[in-house]
Amino acid sequence: MGQPRWATTSDQYILPTAGDAWAAEASAGGERGSQRILSAGTIPAPDDIAEGPRAGTSVVARRRLILADDRPVEIACSYWPASIAGMTILAEPEKVSGGTARFLAEVGYEPHEVHEDITAAAAQAVTSLDERMAMQLGDGDPVLVLTRIVLDAAGQPYQVDVNVMVAGRHTRYVRSAG
Repeated sequence: MGQPRWATTSDQYILPTAGDAWAAEASAGGERGSQRILSAGTIPAPDDIAEGPRAGTSVVARRRLILADDRPVEIACSYWPASIAGMTILAEPEKVSGGTARFLAEVGYEPHEVHEDITAAAAQAVTSLDERMAMQLGDGDPVLVLTRIVLDAAGQPYQVDVNVMVAGRHTRYVRSAG
């Protein structure tokens, strides 16, 4: 039997729905999805999110360890301009009631356009030693990197997500409309 097939939709992660999108998605696939906040706060914009907030500007970054049945499957990091998220719950290392997409919609930011890019790499090329340890990975283990840029109606990016996923460790499920 080969690796599980990867099928996903990002809608539940960017649209203002209530609750924990990952927990709901994992549950639909028979797993228990959870997450742990690794860090949250204002930092200088990293170079690897150049299509989002400009490098050198301040951003709020939230890093989360994503788990399926208590096994690490990904590290997800979201970035927002500090002008949007700086003095909000997004900059705090605690859960956001109703989820971040819902919070952003409540303050006037809803997705109009989304750009996603998926690449594959060896873990050492795209993660720190701490991240590899958190995900229980060796340096050469394969990972998938999903970079998502969310734009508002004016075409301005207001969110960048960089998710490093352990290749073959979990499957995301597409929900049917019926």
